[in-house]
Amino acid sequence: MRTRINGRWIIGFRDGSHHIVPDGEVVYEDDTIEYVGTEYGGAVDRTIDASDHLVAPGFVNLHCVANTDLQVLQIDVDLPGFPKSDDFWTSSEEVLDQQQTRHSARHALATALRCGSTTVGAITTMATKRWGPPDYEPTAVAAAFEELGLRGYVAHEFHSGSHRDDSSAVTEDKNRGKAELDRAIEFAEMVQQSGSDRVRPYLFPYTLDSCSPELFTEAKEAADRLGTHMRTHFAQSRAEVEAIRDEYGSSPVYYLEDIGVLDRNLILTHGIYLAGKDGLPHDDGSELDLLAERGVSLSHEPLVFARRGVTLESFSRYRNHGINMGVGTDTFPQDIVSLLRWGASAGKTVDRRADTATAREFFNAATLGGARALNRSDIGRLAPGAKADMVCIDFSSPHVGYVQDPIKSLVYHCYGTDVDHVVVDGNHLVDGGAVRSIDERQVANDAQTVMNAMESTFAEWDDEGRSADDLFPPTYPVAGGDP
Repeated sequence: MRTRINGRWIIGFRDGSHHIVPDGEVVYEDDTIEYVGTEYGGAVDRTIDASDHLVAPGFVNLHCVANTDLQVLQIDVDLPGFPKSDDFWTSSEEVLDQQQTRHSARHALATALRCGSTTVGAITTMATKRWGPPDYEPTAVAAAFEELGLRGYVAHEFHSGSHRDDSSAVTEDKNRGKAELDRAIEFAEMVQQSGSDRVRPYLFPYTLDSCSPELFTEAKEAADRLGTHMRTHFAQSRAEVEAIRDEYGSSPVYYLEDIGVLDRNLILTHGIYLAGKDGLPHDDGSELDLLAERGVSLSHEPLVFARRGVTLESFSRYRNHGINMGVGTDTFPQDIVSLLRWGASAGKTVDRRADTATAREFFNAATLGGARALNRSDIGRLAPGAKADMVCIDFSSPHVGYVQDPIKSLVYHCYGTDVDHVVVDGNHLVDGGAVRSIDERQVANDAQTVMNAMESTFAEWDDEGRSADDLFPPTYPVAGGDP
């Protein structure tokens, strides 16, 4: 079926860059874009009227929590981790059962879709795991992608050193780590054989300090053999950086260079604590130059770190060294539109300049940068031959205001709730601001039930016997009855 979308502005793609087409149209047939311009003239089967909208490429959300987000429990609380009790550690019990896991995945990914993400790199927390997830968890995430119609990347996460408490110490078991890698490879092969090109696998050794060098190199070899990318949490805390220096006598960047995994099929998530950050030994920029030279991509998640009083130093600096930058939500809400404003505002604050961390830089990161990180030229752009992945953002609401530049208005004035239509693979998944394939209220209620259960579970784990309210105190005392 051939569909035309009329837009007040179309963000097209020409000569290697986005460009703005006023009063334009996008025409796509089935899953492929045929035309971007102002005078199509051909016959179409249906038309979507987005005449008050910005029509943009679907956003690439490189690092998106695809389960109940525990990090919201840490907002306004100085709690660095989620301790695992001895009772949990020695049992085979899983924190979430299969149904709760399905509820978590559906809610997280539906929210990302509703707010304009059309390609999602899914992650799940290891705070509730020992060495890896139960098999049903990544399977549930893949199933949620299929149900919702999202384009996605999914992994069975693994590590050889598990954090048991709030300290930086890990409990090491290389055999368990290797066993989880084998399960991850098996899962990746299963996804590849499923026949769905829309959902693809990747390999995810979870963090730099919880995976042995042998596990990293074996995982990278497997990723190359599978033809997929590998990613890891990277330089996300000072404790991690110091652990790498103490163990291997190197910085995170040079450690990965030494073990031979830096290349264009590697996505590093966060990269906050590199040379010169918060008193770390200063570097002349050679670390950033090396990442750029090797073709490594970095995924930036500004909101989750801003909540902890931390930010990248800085987004524009990394880009100026030639590093390909993408973005990810990594926390709730999975609102990639608002994320662009968080990132741009934090970047300007760090640089103390108005002309850095620009709307252009962040829009590019959420589209072309994410696509490049995934080694794809068929997403992140509106151009003939590209996938029919696009979002229509309503600019008619009063808070959007007058428009001097639609990209600046998108980044600095809009929210994910302004996304009116989302098309993925030519399928109209969000219509009038509603996800068509689910009961959104029921999905939200299911997610709340899971979060309530998670809070109780962490209180049960606590060896000091603290209640959920002690661990995660409410903003104000909770009182019933008349005042």
